[in-house]
Amino acid sequence: MMKRLTLILSLVLGSLAVKADNSVNILVYHHVANDTPPSTTISPSRFREHLELLRDNDFTVVDLADALAVLQGKSDVALPEKAVAITFDDAYGNIYSNAFPMLKEFDVPFTVFVATDPIDQNFREMMTWDQLRDLQDWGATITNHSRDHDYMIRHSPLDQAWLQAMIDNVNHAQQRLTDELGNSVPRWFAYPYGEYNETLKQALVDEGYTAFAQHSGGMNTNSDFGAIPRFAAAGVYANPETLITKLNSQPMPVNNNALPDMLTTDTRPSLTVELTDTSDISRSLNCFINSEWVEAEWLDDSRFRVTAPGALNDGRHRFNCTSQARSGQFFYWLSQPWLIQTDR
Repeated sequence: MMKRLTLILSLVLGSLAVKADNSVNILVYHHVANDTPPSTTISPSRFREHLELLRDNDFTVVDLADALAVLQGKSDVALPEKAVAITFDDAYGNIYSNAFPMLKEFDVPFTVFVATDPIDQNFREMMTWDQLRDLQDWGATITNHSRDHDYMIRHSPLDQAWLQAMIDNVNHAQQRLTDELGNSVPRWFAYPYGEYNETLKQALVDEGYTAFAQHSGGMNTNSDFGAIPRFAAAGVYANPETLITKLNSQPMPVNNNALPDMLTTDTRPSLTVELTDTSDISRSLNCFINSEWVEAEWLDDSRFRVTAPGALNDGRHRFNCTSQARSGQFFYWLSQPWLIQTDR
């Protein structure tokens, strides 16, 4: 069984409080293969490069459970500097056949978010329950990605019946995971396609779930634990040269409660960001909408706004903003996901 990479206790600081800047960047993968859809795939050789990059650049791959315990105030240890967590969505069989041997070789913890119906129905491209038990026995965390991996908020109307159906969907998957893997399965959930709205997010938090999305950014004590960002690391995002910049970033200190709902009917959405700490952030912002640079407008010393310069089509979009830290060679990072549906 793997040697669990536990968080590093600070011998110097002893029992002093955890530093406020504790953070971890979470990577999300789907396929690890040479013959699967390019947008969600990383080749086995490139995945090895990622593991080598982490090792050779002094990153520490931490267990996601340990990181959450620290950042949610349930542990008094400190996260190591340059902490990274590895996750996989969907439980494809190539994770078991191609990624798992390398993860064991590099002795790093990881998490797999599982949609349970495809496992129950023995879909050929998915892992089996026995394979998932094998991962769990080695030390991996297996947890919830819904029962059917269907779109959760592309429904009309988004009424109480819809909300109850979504809660039932997630709870059904949680029960199947518990039935097959035991009571150690954490109450975590990854939104299919990274899509959610505020109503669904709050309902899942009320049900006791910590939830993960697919927009980019790191996690710290001030994160929204109903929609934790993760950095995509496959497809066009698999380039090690750009990945290391993201791995070295820290979450931008913002008021998450002031951020807008992901779901909107506005084809020119606008994002107003309220910074909670401006002491280390440069006023020179780099903001992008779907990889195209746009200018940010400062409203005052602690607020800026980014607006789509033209109409966006229906579907998912993302605003990313970064700011160079004054204290070091890294960026503060913020991402706002959008799902535009004009027919609501």
